[in-house]
Amino acid sequence: MPFSAQAVVPGDDALGLTPPTLPPPEIPEEPFPGFRLAKVPFDREFDSPVMLATMPGREGEQVVAMQRGEFCAVKIHDSSWRPFLDFRERMKGIVLFEEGVHGIAFHPQFATNRLFYLSYTQNEPRRRVISEMKATAGDSPVAMPETERILMEIQQPLADHWGGHMLFGPDGMLYIALGDGGLRDDPYALAQNPWVLHGKVLRIDVNGRSGALPYAIPADNPFAKDQLVRSEIFALGLRNPWGLSFDATTGDLWLADVGQDLWEEINLIKPGANYGWSHREGPLETAFHPKPLIAGTTTTDPIHSYSRLRAEGICIVGGHVYRGTKLVGLNGAYLFADWGYGHVWALEMDEERVPTRRLMLHHGPAEHKFNPTLVTSDPEGEPILLSQEGTIYRLETESAD
Repeated sequence: MPFSAQAVVPGDDALGLTPPTLPPPEIPEEPFPGFRLAKVPFDREFDSPVMLATMPGREGEQVVAMQRGEFCAVKIHDSSWRPFLDFRERMKGIVLFEEGVHGIAFHPQFATNRLFYLSYTQNEPRRRVISEMKATAGDSPVAMPETERILMEIQQPLADHWGGHMLFGPDGMLYIALGDGGLRDDPYALAQNPWVLHGKVLRIDVNGRSGALPYAIPADNPFAKDQLVRSEIFALGLRNPWGLSFDATTGDLWLADVGQDLWEEINLIKPGANYGWSHREGPLETAFHPKPLIAGTTTTDPIHSYSRLRAEGICIVGGHVYRGTKLVGLNGAYLFADWGYGHVWALEMDEERVPTRRLMLHHGPAEHKFNPTLVTSDPEGEPILLSQEGTIYRLETESAD
């Protein structure tokens, strides 16, 4: 989950910290009026929704995953829903703020093989589970829990910074974003440790097997032939990543990363790249790990970051590049939000992915109960926002019917 907001404010004597001098904003922020959040009029709430995944071969149907274990198949265009999977018994006792279900992804050939994948947490021992499951055939497929096959179980030191989003790429591989394992400062430096999976983006092939593994390591993974790095790793150096998405036009992989004290990040994920945490946060080095874990480490700065110390926000929520047709002026912009402030932005970029402007599409007033947990899209590519209190919103023009 993205909701680990540990803020340090100027003059925080209790912590004995002196906030650093922040660089000036990289790009201007401008209001961009003409948009609104419109509730999709379902006849129920979706408590703590964390993911909305499109079901291949099911025209207009998606599945919303809820943190405490309920999954519903929904159609945004007519506000209909039906049960898909009830995992609440499995999630009994999973009650801490960031624990629970974090992701669902449908196999690209779901229409014929009925396979889908889950990302969720369990206790005793505390761990992340990545599993495969089948759905029934027919016109209204539902999950068959008895078919579950475990792909990964990753022990977690603490009960936060899980990450957990996942999706299939255009290459047919499954991408999984994992957090650093918890607590402040990444005390075990797991995000930089190349032999653990915490704080990483993983890439696996669910259609094959490598040795005794229940999945295959793609031969073109950046560390597939490196004995010093886990071969599942695609990218590393992340804290609490949330909101994996591929640009439908360019194939670029985008990922937001929730910060600790200073910075919220938007990263363009490249194979083998290291995004710096916990040696770096945003564009700056950290005071608590002033040297990289491994000498000579090269890191990649975020495409864009905003700061808590400027009161811009406290918890970033990804995020996708808009490629729909209804929102004039936003094509090619990266849409994202802040869970704490309820803001919704569009990041304009040039052809080299260099940001030029940050556009405020929705300013989150404190009295409005809106805590976005994901910025995603409907099957036609139009923006959908999930909110923690249970509402699903469209982002649309004020002139929309």
